[in-house]
Amino acid sequence: MSFKIISCQDRVVKLFQNAIIRDHLAHAYIFAGQDGIGKTLFSKELAKAIFCQHPGVDACDTCGPCQRIANDNFSDLFLIVPEKNSRVIKIEQLKYLQDVLNVKPLESKYKMIIIHAADKMNEEASNCLLKTLEEPPSYAIIILIVTSLELVRETVRSRCQIVRFSPLSMPAVKGILVNRFHLDDKQAERLAFISSGSMERAVLLSGTHALEKKDWLINRILKLEVHDNLTFSKELFDEWHIQDLDVLEEKRTYVKELILSFLLYYRDLLVCKIEGELPIYCTGWRDALVSKSQSLSEDTLFSIIHVIKTSLEYLDRNANITLLLENMITKILHLQFGYRIPSVP
Repeated sequence: MSFKIISCQDRVVKLFQNAIIRDHLAHAYIFAGQDGIGKTLFSKELAKAIFCQHPGVDACDTCGPCQRIANDNFSDLFLIVPEKNSRVIKIEQLKYLQDVLNVKPLESKYKMIIIHAADKMNEEASNCLLKTLEEPPSYAIIILIVTSLELVRETVRSRCQIVRFSPLSMPAVKGILVNRFHLDDKQAERLAFISSGSMERAVLLSGTHALEKKDWLINRILKLEVHDNLTFSKELFDEWHIQDLDVLEEKRTYVKELILSFLLYYRDLLVCKIEGELPIYCTGWRDALVSKSQSLSEDTLFSIIHVIKTSLEYLDRNANITLLLENMITKILHLQFGYRIPSVP
């Protein structure tokens, strides 16, 4: 497919096309940006362009290397991802990377390593990577894919060229949902609106029937009382079928989307409160949201949003899913009803 399938990243495409033409590729890059906007896809298309047997600024998609890269079967390209049921890149994987780079390329002048979730390395793994970045072989191209630059050690960042990727536009997400996933226009437009520019998130929301559950969630939140925290938490797990999932990381993904749904709801309340002209995500509920927002101060809404964002951070730190959700809901309800927030973290 080559660079033609990369949406909304024209600046990045042009940057690397110029680097390929001038033969000025760096030894290490950090591809930074939110999940689901094409960083990994671009990395593979870049590999095609670099290893393609027909030199140019793009891949031909027909030669042997292009075909094998598309099938994850090219001898000079290595993709490192967290192991199953793990959220981090482990030291053993970085040692394997060192062994790989000690061997010269077999089929070209470069050997490319793509490290997914490179911002989720522990200290030991980061130190191992740093040693590689300090003295990389002349043929090495190392790409670190991250969602948070802040979580990458400064010593690692300073040895890489940072490339920032932009969220996808709403029309781009909608177009992909319609053309590739065959969703109808209305559903695709609603998913594109709430996906925050992430194709990955739009597809996930489609698979979890989030649009249908959104109405249930809003209706339930509007009727909550302060002592409903534990029963509501259980209802959420049942409604989203989270307990039916066997893989912990899949549970975390679903819970993250659930928490983001809370964030969108309270963000909409704040928009309604300040009578702004920004669009709201919870379309069809404006009157109810305007009414609800009148009973909450701006400070309270900002405090609730802070609680939700903090919960997302704890989720990324491997917090217990059930306790995290119960605690978040408890704090939200205490803030809404003017109670003192519990001191538990």
